[in-house]
Amino acid sequence: MRYLINVVHDRPVAEADVPSQMYEAMGAFVSELAADGILVDAAGLEPTERGTRVDLRGGEVKIVDGPFAEAKEWVGGYFIVQCRAQEEAVAIARRSAELHREHAPGMELVHEVRRILDEE
Repeated sequence: MRYLINVVHDRPVAEADVPSQMYEAMGAFVSELAADGILVDAAGLEPTERGTRVDLRGGEVKIVDGPFAEAKEWVGGYFIVQCRAQEEAVAIARRSAELHREHAPGMELVHEVRRILDEE
């Protein structure tokens, strides 16, 4: 089964604010997942300043360019992993959160783990 792990921050995080050892640790972690055949895809996302939202509200479609001042959370990246059960995906998310705690003290985030429904 495939799972999407969203990396959600409580505020925008500038690339320059992330310690280099965090990037090194995540690079090693992602390489390990890939070598083990678990990783399907992973990436960080550009800041919301460079994004666009297509909103459907009240029957109207509206295009809004970033930044998104009203946003309360920012998706900073994602993993797609192949696991036998949700518990395995949660363990991967926990390892990632632990790497953030260790290498980027003070950073707060949530890893949202959700199964991709295109499979039985």
